[in-house]
Amino acid sequence: MFSLFFFLVILGSLLVSMVLTWVIRRAAFAIGVCDEPVGGRKIHQKRTALWGGVATGSSIILALIAVSPLVDGSELRMMQVVGFGCGIAILMIGGMLDDAFTLPSWAQFLFPLAASVVIVLSGSGISYVTNPMGGAFSLVWQKFSFLDGLLSFSWPADILTILWLLVVTYAMKLLDGLDGLVSGLTIVSALLIGALASSLAYFQPIVALLALSIAAIHLGFIRFNRSGSIFLGEAGSTIAGFSLAVLSIISGAKVATAAIALGIPIIDIGVVVIGRMLRGVSPFRGDATHIHHRLMNAGLSPRMTARVIWAVAAIFGLAALTMQTRGKMFLLAGLLILVIGFSVTAYARQARK
Repeated sequence: MFSLFFFLVILGSLLVSMVLTWVIRRAAFAIGVCDEPVGGRKIHQKRTALWGGVATGSSIILALIAVSPLVDGSELRMMQVVGFGCGIAILMIGGMLDDAFTLPSWAQFLFPLAASVVIVLSGSGISYVTNPMGGAFSLVWQKFSFLDGLLSFSWPADILTILWLLVVTYAMKLLDGLDGLVSGLTIVSALLIGALASSLAYFQPIVALLALSIAAIHLGFIRFNRSGSIFLGEAGSTIAGFSLAVLSIISGAKVATAAIALGIPIIDIGVVVIGRMLRGVSPFRGDATHIHHRLMNAGLSPRMTARVIWAVAAIFGLAALTMQTRGKMFLLAGLLILVIGFSVTAYARQARK
């Protein structure tokens, strides 16, 4: 019975995403919420609809509603599910406003920050870190409760949780410069988290179902995204990163595995920011120095660039599933070297041209 229900939720997530994407794409064109091909970092060749995140975000909220009857407190608490849905809704609102009116950077930041605070207040957080030498370190030094325990805040665990949520959210947001890149990376990462949650070592069927549903939602969206007819937009790119960050937390704080699966955008944002600072420009100023820009400037096609990044994420993510904490640290270091090597090699090849 549960197997059939799981199948129906995943299939329903795929179909709902496809239908909503089609509907919202038409609505965005009708209203005029589109991205124009103005050149520069915008490499698309035709007028493209925004608000793709409304389709993916709405689909995720519907998936959370579908899964909620299974929540009994043993694996997830209902407040965590509600907090997840509220965080997605906040990002949808902020993304829609930014796509329509181009909000200033400080205003854009308020929505991911608010969504992250909602997550920790609803009870989800990174409460410990694994010691590579054995055991674990608790990050809950003090805990505060509100509304008779309905909401809580832990120090310093929840500060670190908010930072993790913001880093992953912004890493995916800044990587969203190529059709299908973020959607495909979200599919790969969600499948890896789903596989981990489905394993006998952890066995978290509800988390696995949510992860597989999020993968299906972005699979339904990517068909339209790859054809260049609709973009994720501000809402979609932030929701993609935020969802994966939340999944890594509620799946028993599998942050190390998620960090490896999402290593490319996380490392890329660090490399780009450091590079901008070394050049004496603002780290928040947009440019064409992200890894996908480097690879395309070095001669790879947009489609091949996306495939290379997906493949690297999948290979390192699968390797992480078989390793303990110490092995994951070496794997993450290897990914860091690989991403920096990609960037340096691509830059050198571009310079020779």
